[in-house]
Amino acid sequence: VHSFKISFNHRKMTRLLFVKVAALLLPVASALVISDRAQTARGRLFEALASPSGKLTLSAEIVIPAPSDPTAILLQSSLITAMSEKIRTRAKANAVFISGGIPAMQTFCNEQELARGNFPGPVPVIFCDKVDDMAAVAKAGAEGVLIPICDGKEITNLEDLSSDSSWSDACKAALENGLQPIPEITLGESTAQSWKGDEVADLVSKIAEITGDDPVSILLSVSQPLPPVSEGDDDDEDEVEREVVVPNVPKGLGKKIPILGSVRAKAGGGRMGLETGSYKSAGFTGAVLRQDCLPAISMSQDLEFVTSFWSACIGDLKSLKSKSFDFRAKNNMYRDLGVEWAKYQMDVMQSGALGEEAAHVS
Repeated sequence: VHSFKISFNHRKMTRLLFVKVAALLLPVASALVISDRAQTARGRLFEALASPSGKLTLSAEIVIPAPSDPTAILLQSSLITAMSEKIRTRAKANAVFISGGIPAMQTFCNEQELARGNFPGPVPVIFCDKVDDMAAVAKAGAEGVLIPICDGKEITNLEDLSSDSSWSDACKAALENGLQPIPEITLGESTAQSWKGDEVADLVSKIAEITGDDPVSILLSVSQPLPPVSEGDDDDEDEVEREVVVPNVPKGLGKKIPILGSVRAKAGGGRMGLETGSYKSAGFTGAVLRQDCLPAISMSQDLEFVTSFWSACIGDLKSLKSKSFDFRAKNNMYRDLGVEWAKYQMDVMQSGALGEEAAHVS
């Protein structure tokens, strides 16, 4: 009888333990379904942004303007599709940071998905607008989302990261919806200049501590003071570009977590090549070429021009034959920043004359 009681109690305890374990596993199983996409996105983004060879990876920021009417929507859709194909096959960008609305991004992502299983394969997309619905961003096809830490305000030390929880909440929401968050940290020039040791590694550790997960990558942006304007001298091509101040990245950190830097140098005079070179020398894994690189922000409205510009720019910066992207435009066209300048440059790019001329175009 005593043996029977022990056996009965043992079976009862086993059943209770099984029920409790099963109850605990139910929400975990559900969460794993969601995180499966996040893990897939992590692998794709890391593969795109990391650099086993040590070459700087190059990604472009593209701002797609909102169309004004139904006809414009149809026209824009075909332009976005053409842009997507050329960014992948001609520019060979490592990733694309897109803002301008989820529908526009979805059109871009749909075209990229058509290249799945082919070479070159799809270019991963990171959405960099303010996000109210992470699930919608994931459904549209993005792999990641850019999360400005502290609303893009400059940080001076690691404790500043704990002053605002909204960015960490956004990172967690992204992971829950199958997206990889890429935190963007803005540093002042003096802070960037003082970070010569392990500060960037400590920054990554702090982000992981706050969010509960290592970031797949981080983007560092350094606020640069505006250059002085000289009266009567409007030839930007002859200006001596001031070298960008960037923090040092500890050796080996980029192999674990790609550290990206924001390049905002306006095209022309070899400025983009100089700035990307500064990031590479400081140990960064890659560079995100921001919209500021366009000769004029107004040109971002012309998707055909933007497509041609990035195709020539990234292709040239990646070329072994070229050390700087020198996007020149003389005869007052660059200074006027007019439509005729854009058309002229598009004609040059689309004429197929970018082989030997590429060194003079970035």
